[in-house]
Amino acid sequence: MNTDRMRGARPGGPAPQDDADVPPPPGTHHSPTQTVTAGDNARITQKNTQMKFSIPVVGPLLSLAFAHPVIAGLTAVAVVGGGGAAVAALPDSTPSPSTAVVRGFVMKAADGQTAPTGYDFTHSPPAVADAGTDAVYAQGGYLLSTAGKLAEWQTSEPPTAQGCRKAVAEHPVRRTVVGVAYVACYLDRNGDPGYISVTAHDNDSVTVDTAHLK
Repeated sequence: MNTDRMRGARPGGPAPQDDADVPPPPGTHHSPTQTVTAGDNARITQKNTQMKFSIPVVGPLLSLAFAHPVIAGLTAVAVVGGGGAAVAALPDSTPSPSTAVVRGFVMKAADGQTAPTGYDFTHSPPAVADAGTDAVYAQGGYLLSTAGKLAEWQTSEPPTAQGCRKAVAEHPVRRTVVGVAYVACYLDRNGDPGYISVTAHDNDSVTVDTAHLK
């Protein structure tokens, strides 16, 4: 019996081209395992742990973030790979003022003995104004504007953005008399127009409906 001849591939020697057990050259397969036949028919199975990462969702996610102002304001996308990190920063955006009507907003009225509470009508609903911010406040039966950008709406038609801009430009006042059904136009600190419609008032408060106009 000839024992000098070994079956299969000789360790260290070239592999026969027609041996089905010899793994194909690198780059020609994507099998998760490789099987090599060594001497004495011993099979060695090696698990291929090399993985390639692909993140195809980054583009659509960024597109969604840019298109959606909530996501753009709250989301930052980070892609980590290859030992480094790439962070995609989203641009800041200034939202347009809401044109939804705020009904029944209560402004605290000052009696002349205490400092009045000023309201910033740039916000919707209005917010208590910070120090140094243009504000509208109620005192002594009047609505007052620190910026002097109030004007009476003098028609029975609903106020419009163009009409309020014109009224404030032509007849600006710092003080208007409070009365039920009285309507005043204003320009907020960004120059956006809106209106204030008084629905109720007493010594302690003035209740209004208000909205920005476009």
